[in-house]
Amino acid sequence: MLVVLLNNIAPRKKTISITPLIDVVFILLLFFMLSSTFSQKKQLEIKHATSGASQVEAEVVRIVLQPEGTVEVGGAQYIVGEQNFIQLLNTLVENDSHVSLSAGANVNIQKVIELIDMSYQAGITQLNLSESVEL
Repeated sequence: MLVVLLNNIAPRKKTISITPLIDVVFILLLFFMLSSTFSQKKQLEIKHATSGASQVEAEVVRIVLQPEGTVEVGGAQYIVGEQNFIQLLNTLVENDSHVSLSAGANVNIQKVIELIDMSYQAGITQLNLSESVEL
């Protein structure tokens, strides 16, 4: 009788637990949320000179960017972003001056890009990039 009862009991189905799957998905979600950036990058439009274009002989103002965040213009030192430097940029715009920008040794490229952006925002249209200089 006991043998018959054991044969009539159906074997239980093993269920798969989805708790570990949910844990893995949650960890992946956290990883991708923390490792991605959602800030939009700003772009600068830089126009290059066309070949054969003649340039009018004009006074070229040379701005030399230094590693400390200062610039040298005609022997005078300015701190980038301060009011007197912004006034200098506005004066260059009013005079329609040609500006040559160069960087000293060990200057971060991000600082150069920020100075180019600041010049464009001030309205400087004649901006040339020249070789870096040793200070």
